[in-house]
Amino acid sequence: MTNDQLIAPELPEQLDPSVVNKPSGWYEVLSSDQLESKKAVQIEDFPTQLVAWRGEGNKVCALDLYCKHMGAALSCGEVDGNSIRCPFHAWSWNKDGDCDDIPYAKKIPDKAKIRSWATDEKDGLIYVWFDRNGKKPDPEGSRFNK
Repeated sequence: MTNDQLIAPELPEQLDPSVVNKPSGWYEVLSSDQLESKKAVQIEDFPTQLVAWRGEGNKVCALDLYCKHMGAALSCGEVDGNSIRCPFHAWSWNKDGDCDDIPYAKKIPDKAKIRSWATDEKDGLIYVWFDRNGKKPDPEGSRFNK
C-alpha cells in the first residue's frame, strides 16, 4: 500500500450560500409528510446543503448539513429532543446551531456553532428562508415552490 492510499479523501464541503444569485424569500424544501417526527432529512435542493428535522412539539428545524467537528452529515445522526446528534462523536446541535452537548467533554468550545436556517410550515409544505446577505426572515416574503 502506498502513502497515497493511506490518506483520507477530502471532507465534504458546505456550499457557500452567499455566492448564490437567487432572490430572497421562502424556498420550498419538503412536503410536510416527508419529515416525520424525530427523523432527520438531508436537503440538497437549496442554495446550500441542509439537514432538517422535527423535534419535540413537532417544530421543524434546519441547519447546515455538516458537523463542525469532523464533517459528518448530520442527516445520518439522530434527533434528541429538539437537537440533532452527530453520528461520528455524538456532538449535539440545537435548532439555533449551538452545540449543546459533547458527551465526553467538560466544556463546549465557544466556536462550536453551525449556521441555522429559519423554517416555516404552511399548507402542507416546509419552507426555508434564504437571503444571500443573511438578512432576517420576512414573514410576508416571497414563496418559491419547487
